[in-house]
Amino acid sequence: MNNAIRLTKNDMKIKQENALDLFFSGIKASETKRKWNALLKRFLIDACHEIFTGDFKQRAQEFVDLVKKNQDQATQLVMSYVYELKKRTQLDKTEMNYLNPATLPSYIKPIKKLLDMNGCGLGWKRIYSIYPERNNTHDGRGYTREEIQLLLEYSDGLSTDFLILTMSSNAMRVGGWENITWKQVFPIYETPNGYSTQETESENKVIVCAGMIIYAGTVEQYISLISIEAWEKLQLYKQEWTSKMKRVPNDSDPLILSRINTLEPFTTVAVQRRMEKLLRKSGLRPPLTEGKRRHDVPTCHGFRRYANTVMMKTAKKQLTLSSLVIKERLLGHGGLVKTDKNYFWTDITDLVPEYLQAMPELMISNEYRLKIKLEDQTSRANKLEQANKDKDSALEKMKELEAKIDRMSRYRRV
Repeated sequence: MNNAIRLTKNDMKIKQENALDLFFSGIKASETKRKWNALLKRFLIDACHEIFTGDFKQRAQEFVDLVKKNQDQATQLVMSYVYELKKRTQLDKTEMNYLNPATLPSYIKPIKKLLDMNGCGLGWKRIYSIYPERNNTHDGRGYTREEIQLLLEYSDGLSTDFLILTMSSNAMRVGGWENITWKQVFPIYETPNGYSTQETESENKVIVCAGMIIYAGTVEQYISLISIEAWEKLQLYKQEWTSKMKRVPNDSDPLILSRINTLEPFTTVAVQRRMEKLLRKSGLRPPLTEGKRRHDVPTCHGFRRYANTVMMKTAKKQLTLSSLVIKERLLGHGGLVKTDKNYFWTDITDLVPEYLQAMPELMISNEYRLKIKLEDQTSRANKLEQANKDKDSALEKMKELEAKIDRMSRYRRV
């Protein structure tokens, strides 16, 4: 049987699809789609109001047609847009139209995506060359443990507790919550033979932390780890989930339920809004003072900064380059340099020992932290005691061997 692929001349015909539809077809995450939709409208509808006509879809098609017809003219149009945005980065930070230089590239990414999905391009090197220097980025900070503890005190339920404890222990970006399912979180076991993601029949196995697949099914997918504190909170929430839905969750079910207890996918916006509400309720998010545009601690990114700081301090204590690379992998980065991802490939269980070193400081509850530290000290004491016993046993065997050799030597002389 011939299984060869056969193409015909019809396969070379270009399918007539609208430029905007192609743009959206290339974006998987709904939050990215929402943001890029708004940013593309700013360019096509607001900035190019007098250049293109019609609705959003028609303007997108006109722009793509312009690029295909006259690339130089289209490149100049985008460069003019960048110049106007660049002017806003030079305003006083108290000005309403001030734009952070670090934010400017995000205004251009949707434009490039639109053209990429329609098989055309611009002189991007020329465009990128006029970007402003990122010399006035926001000097924010991460949450402190005490602030996170306060958020937990004002938490409205187990699901919110889990959100907070997870972001505090694995430094995930808020976009990682998009459409997350139960299959994406799994326990990590410690067994006599090492760490494993598979449950074994060994009576000595114990769950020490959990794994979490971030951005599942996308090119940005990676596996991170969450604390035992977050995992045990998830188990409590699972009971609540089961009670509300009258069944145990399937692997494909949404991990976090909406307020109306439906199986609607949980969104990044929902996480952001829930955290903002909690910040106001706890008193950690007072209104901005006059002239201030941002809060010191980013709503969700503040958890990532907290976890990143803790893991960085732990990695530095290890005094090894591999510890820093592993830390970067847990945060979803490729590594310290571009080649780390290729030449320092690790299984998730290989990351567990390094993560467990940082976990006591990543956990928020004082009781959990003390418990883990006590268990760690007890484990070290037991290992030391066993090592001493092994040493004494080895010395005893050595003495017996020396005595045996001595007897054999005497026997030969006789």
